[in-house]
Amino acid sequence: MTDKNDLKQDLWKRLDDQTAGMMGIEGAGLHMRPMTPHADAARNTVWFLCASDNQLAQTGAESGRAHFTIQSPDERFYACLSGPITVSRDRDKLNELWSVFASAFFEGGPEESSAVLLELTPEEAEIWTVEASGTQFAAEIARAAFGSKARPDLGTHDVVTLP
Repeated sequence: MTDKNDLKQDLWKRLDDQTAGMMGIEGAGLHMRPMTPHADAARNTVWFLCASDNQLAQTGAESGRAHFTIQSPDERFYACLSGPITVSRDRDKLNELWSVFASAFFEGGPEESSAVLLELTPEEAEIWTVEASGTQFAAEIARAAFGSKARPDLGTHDVVTLP
């Protein structure tokens, strides 16, 4: 069993490595949208670039609560973060986060584009990890499927409070 501090550290590391996850903002409908996170563990903040006319930016400014989910490429880590979200027009931060990737979506660079920042301050995260090897995974599934175990024991599942 992984302790909560290890889970928090792993969460921020995975967020740093994440190219995209799915974001939903309360009041923006049921569908989540792909977004690229820019994690800042020291500030307990996850930044996202977004067009000012995007529904996420418009609804985020009104509702102020969001969920962001990630899944690691190796499918051994899953998380859903939740907390308040605000819309920021901080041009210094926008310049800091600007990349070739951002240039593909926004014309005119950070100074002239319609880009704004969404600033998520996660309050909690629900995290699942898969710690079982491939052989252990198969054995746990078989034991659970054929009755000697109620549920497979594959890893950790916990809710952590952030920061």
